[in-house]
Amino acid sequence: MTITDDVDLMDLRPFADGSDHRVFAHLRNTDPLHWNPEQNGPGFWSVTRYDDVKTVASSYESFSVTDGTQIASRRAEGEGARSIHHVDPPEHGPLRGIVTPHVRPVKIKSLEKDVAAVIDSLLDTAVDAGEVDLVATITSQLPLVMIGRLLGAPLEDCPNLLKWTNQMASEDPDYSEGPETAVKARDEVFGYFRGLEKLRRQCPADDLISVLTAAELDGKPLARGYLDAYYLILMVAGNETTRNLLSGGVQLLHEHPKWWQYMRDNPAKIRVVVEEMVRMTSPVLSMRRTATRDIDMHDKTIRKGDKVVMWFCSANRDERVFDNPEEFRGDRFPNEHVGFGWGAHACLGANLARLEAKLFFTRIVERGLRMDVTGDVDRLQSNFFRGIKTLPVTVNRADA
Repeated sequence: MTITDDVDLMDLRPFADGSDHRVFAHLRNTDPLHWNPEQNGPGFWSVTRYDDVKTVASSYESFSVTDGTQIASRRAEGEGARSIHHVDPPEHGPLRGIVTPHVRPVKIKSLEKDVAAVIDSLLDTAVDAGEVDLVATITSQLPLVMIGRLLGAPLEDCPNLLKWTNQMASEDPDYSEGPETAVKARDEVFGYFRGLEKLRRQCPADDLISVLTAAELDGKPLARGYLDAYYLILMVAGNETTRNLLSGGVQLLHEHPKWWQYMRDNPAKIRVVVEEMVRMTSPVLSMRRTATRDIDMHDKTIRKGDKVVMWFCSANRDERVFDNPEEFRGDRFPNEHVGFGWGAHACLGANLARLEAKLFFTRIVERGLRMDVTGDVDRLQSNFFRGIKTLPVTVNRADA
C-alpha cells in the first residue's frame, strides 16, 4: 500500500480492510496536524499523536464538544437538548453525575454473576453447533442483554435495540441507506423509551430509566430533550464499545494464538490481555472537537471554529509512547492507552466493557473451550467505530 501526503481520512477503505494503522503511522511521523478537506463540509484537522490527543481531550476551554463529536456536523440526538457527549464542563459534570454512581466499579462488580450467566448461555448455544457467526451469535448479544437489563428494556425488545444501534452507528450500506436511516432510527428509539418511561413513572424499578425519570438538574426534573439524549447515548455506547472489543479481541487472538495459551496458564492476567485488546482494537476510532480560539500546534494554526478530530486508534499505536506498538503483547504493562477516551468525556461504560470482556475470555478458559476463526473477517465501513460485521468461528472443547 503506497501512502501519499494527500491522505483522506474520509476514505473508508483503509478502515474496512484493516490497513488504517499504516496511514496513521505515516501521519504521525510526517504530518501530525493534518488538514483534511470534506466533500460536504468545511474540512477538519486531525491530531494523531498520543500527547496531542490527550491535550485536545483535556482542554475543554479550547476544544469544545458543543458543535458535535462526529466528523460530520450533526448531533445524534438531533437539535433538542444536548446529550452528555455534547456539553462541556461545568454543565457536563452534574449531567453525567446522574448516572455515574450506577456504573462505578463497585456497582458493576455486583453484576458479575449475571454477566457470567449470560456468557455461559451464549457459549452453550455455540459449543459444537458447527460454524457460527461470532458477532450475531455472541459478541453482539452479550452487551445487548446487559445494557438492556441496566436500562430496563425487556429481553424480547433487545433485537430492536440492536437494529437501531446498527443503523445509528455508521452509514455502512449493510445497515443504512444514508443519514435518513439514522434519523428514523433515532425517532423510533425516542418513542420506544418514552413508552418505558411512562411505565417507570408509575412503577419504578432498579434500572437506569427509573433513575433518569426521577433525576433532577438544578432542582428541576430532567427536560424531555435530556432524557431522550441519555437513552440514546446509553443504548449506542453500551452496545458498540463492548461488541467491537470482544469481536476485535477474538480476531487478534486468531492472529496471535499464543496468547490463548497464555490466558490458560495465567488466568489472573486475563485483565491485562484485555487492556491490550482495547489498545490494539480501539473500539471508538475518533472523536471530534471544535476550536474555541486560534491555537498554534506543529507550526500550523487551528482557527476558531475549526473542527479538530482526535484519532484514538492512532494515539494507541504511537511509537513515542508504546514500545513496538504494532505488536500485540498480552502482557504489556503498564498500558496507558486511550481506548476508552480521555478527560471529562471518557467512556461512561468503560467499567462494564472491561468486566464483560474479562469474564468472556475467563469463561472460555475456565470451561476448557477453544474458539477458532474459520473464515474472513468483514469489517464495518466506518471511521468512527472499529466494528466487525461478521466473523465465522467454531467453539469446541479444547481437548476435542
